[in-house]
Amino acid sequence: MDPVIIMPDDVTEVVRRALNWKSPGLDGLHHYWLKEFEVCHAVLARQFQEAFDQKPLPSLFTTWITHLVPKDQDSTERSKYRPITCLSTIYNTRTSILSARITRHLNSNQVMSRAQNGCQGGGRGTKEPLLIDAVIGKVLKRNRRNLSAAWIDYKKAFDSVPHTWLKRVLELYKVNCTVRDFLGQCMGQWSTILCHLGQRMTAAENHIRIRRGIFQGDCLSPIWFCLSLNPLSTLLEGYGRGFQLQKGGTKVTHLFYMDDLKLYASSRSHLMELLNITCDFSNSIAVL
Repeated sequence: MDPVIIMPDDVTEVVRRALNWKSPGLDGLHHYWLKEFEVCHAVLARQFQEAFDQKPLPSLFTTWITHLVPKDQDSTERSKYRPITCLSTIYNTRTSILSARITRHLNSNQVMSRAQNGCQGGGRGTKEPLLIDAVIGKVLKRNRRNLSAAWIDYKKAFDSVPHTWLKRVLELYKVNCTVRDFLGQCMGQWSTILCHLGQRMTAAENHIRIRRGIFQGDCLSPIWFCLSLNPLSTLLEGYGRGFQLQKGGTKVTHLFYMDDLKLYASSRSHLMELLNITCDFSNSIAVL
């Protein structure tokens, strides 16, 4: 990956696409003000660039607020709460720029598997996998063929990916070393403050450290998470199993939508082989 040089235009573009009044983190700053005070963009670009070589960031930028929103009236069980995470606007702006550069690197080198539909720019999300399912269904009915399939949904996948693997996957796909060091440094500082009904439940000196998982709500998180599962796509596609739509055509082994995985095989035994590969990979990176 080429070295990252952050320019004022990068800041302007990221801020332009951001929502004006999205709930901020500890800095309390809305994107609306960054859009209006364009004179700040050059200063932010310079400070973002300097942060690559400086000491750890202030905790203001690497600490988020997690609001616990009750799902219903019964609020005595922790499973009845939905966590909503708010990040520092300045930190999110910086990682949005890095996300765009990393995505450009991945696209130019065709790194991300086409089976992953969760972070494809310009994609149709779940619609494309549904169309593939429909085509496979028609082939099965017309040609009277067999299909074995399995659906896998990783439990709390965003919260379970080890930090060691997140660092390693950036190295495997040759993300710029300066960016890797910066993200690794930030990862070591990640923490959160719990907030319930507008009241903070965590003392300022007792932030909850994030030992596993990805920074929730960060613009970089989706592409980083998809990248952490991308080696599994390589293993599945290289194994040679799957469902072949037509003779001599490409085999469809699996489809991903973020952490939702569907496996395709022409027989039960072939499907079990794909399931074993998935299980071995997941255990190796300690997701399961």
